[in-house]
Amino acid sequence: MGFLMIKQALAGIHVIEVASYIPGPACTQILAGMGARVTKVERPGGDAMRAMEPLDASGESPQFVALNRGKQSVTLDLKSEGGAAALRDLAGAADVLVDGFRPGVLDRLGVGAAALRALNPRLIYCAISGFGAAPGDSLMAGHDLNFVARSGFLAMTTAAGEPAVPGAQLADMASGLVAATAILAALQARERTGEGAFLDVPMDAAARWLMAPWHAVAQAGIAVSAEAGHILSGNLACYRIYRTSDGRHLAVAALERHFWDRFCAAINRPDLSPRHDNTDQAALIAEVAAVIAGRPLAIWRELFAGVDACVTPVLTVAEAAETGEARVELPVR
Repeated sequence: MGFLMIKQALAGIHVIEVASYIPGPACTQILAGMGARVTKVERPGGDAMRAMEPLDASGESPQFVALNRGKQSVTLDLKSEGGAAALRDLAGAADVLVDGFRPGVLDRLGVGAAALRALNPRLIYCAISGFGAAPGDSLMAGHDLNFVARSGFLAMTTAAGEPAVPGAQLADMASGLVAATAILAALQARERTGEGAFLDVPMDAAARWLMAPWHAVAQAGIAVSAEAGHILSGNLACYRIYRTSDGRHLAVAALERHFWDRFCAAINRPDLSPRHDNTDQAALIAEVAAVIAGRPLAIWRELFAGVDACVTPVLTVAEAAETGEARVELPVR
């Protein structure tokens, strides 16, 4: 019942999306999932993400579909007076507009924040860009990898001692979530004041938000690196990814002693329990790795299914998408 109420929380709210690829559509997909009506404004030729490979059997990008379900799409050439006028009409009666262009682009076309909010003071205008509207890096180009690189995330995510490219668009999705959160707050504030707002959401800042706990450590004067012996680095036997006999992997996050004790009991090595805080973690890791490598993932999944020890399989994308372990509810297309 609670979830159904959340799905209707934004009923009656009209959102205009003038964005492409991931950040803006991710933001408005969250709002659509809460009941908002979303009108997606696409340029002639459509959102470039429609053709982003891999494509499904119908020739569409499943990624595009996932982020744009439940939206009404209109094509407008904003470089033409007719297209710009149509957007002004839409925004004049809308509650929210999400702008996914670089700062100044829509301003030059006469449909930026100042122009649209002058027409509709209740409009909440949310601009999602790489580096925000403030002078400095605002017009610099960037993609997800650049933002997570600048945040310190890549320096903490290494493979064989080198920064590793993440397997998902972290800054893109994080900025969509941050923008949606800001919009919800602005809608609440509008209930009190009657006024809309301009929201500036830099993807660079969203990536830095992901690293905020580690930034706090660094600002406290404590050295931070992927190679440091902190508890989340993979240098502890109780918090590590282990390879199974069939080439799959098991994620063990038994940080607390009671979880570690249950883990050791489950793998039939209770003798390892007292070594939870042992200074020779390399030797302990080798012993645990040898045990985990002795059985396939399916056996370990079955064994740990009823054990409260913070142990999970490393699922493939297909497994995560098709099982209840990571299912994401999306609005009806």
